[in-house]
Amino acid sequence: MTIASRKAIQIAGPDKKKEEVITFKKEQDGSYTKVTSYVERDYKTGTAKSLKSETKEEGPYELTSDSEGYDEKMVYYDFDGEKKYMFLKKCEPQGEK
Repeated sequence: MTIASRKAIQIAGPDKKKEEVITFKKEQDGSYTKVTSYVERDYKTGTAKSLKSETKEEGPYELTSDSEGYDEKMVYYDFDGEKKYMFLKKCEPQGEK
């Protein structure tokens, strides 16, 4: 939502913006799949609508402890509130080796 003065002139109608959401899904074999989806948010009302037709999946990725040779980095907070990182490296699918 945008913050505007009560005296400011607002544009009539919705104020929609497209936002990108990136998540990683853990597969049964221990690899990860990158899921990129999009959400259309109305900044005036705060409502969000998922755009399911534009969802993309990439992968597989595997966890790596190498903080320099990674393809994707994910940031999360553990139960103690500390910032942690997961480093993921793109690998070949199981059937193509």
